[in-house]
Amino acid sequence: MKIIKNAIKCKKCGETIESCTVHDFKFCSCGSCAVDGGHEYLRRCGNPEDWEELYETKEECR
Repeated sequence: MKIIKNAIKCKKCGETIESCTVHDFKFCSCGSCAVDGGHEYLRRCGNPEDWEELYETKEECR
């Protein structure tokens, strides 16, 4: 699977954060959750109950 969008929405502050490149580590404004990995991998930090997943993937042709 290829990652098209690597983003989450914080349920505490309502901010949507997106990691666009590898090692593009970003916290939401309240600091409850973070996203990392760009289009290479999906990394999340924080309590999973504090965010909503917004990532998008697509099938790769082989």
